[in-house]
Amino acid sequence: MILVHIRKKARQRAAEWFCALNLVLFGLTLLSPGATFELKAYAAFRAVFGEAATGGLTLVVGLVWSAGLVVNGVKRQLTSTVRATCCFAGVIVYALITFAYVIGSVRAGVLVPNVGGNAAITVLALFCLYWIGEEKGCRTDG
Repeated sequence: MILVHIRKKARQRAAEWFCALNLVLFGLTLLSPGATFELKAYAAFRAVFGEAATGGLTLVVGLVWSAGLVVNGVKRQLTSTVRATCCFAGVIVYALITFAYVIGSVRAGVLVPNVGGNAAITVLALFCLYWIGEEKGCRTDG
């Protein structure tokens, strides 16, 4: 019964699931062995946080957001605030990732596709935040 309810809610929140799981995968990629930040496009990341801290931050935000989505599949009111908070944090993280890619691209002299992709995900996360607000009834037209 609970899995059916979660599955139904997951379809309604596909964009949120995408953003949350993308953060998890980005964090896992950065935490995996290898020197990802040695590439020129990652120069801004390396200068600010470092590979492990950036990977840990994105992984934690993504996992908490995913957990909020799972719990929200069972109890609606309990986690909508958690979802909104994690979504807001996700918007900030995605904006910072996009900004870091822009800086890295400028330094490398080549525009990397990650700039456009992460900018689009930032906008998607902003829409998710708007939709959560709509669900909670935060908007009043009057």
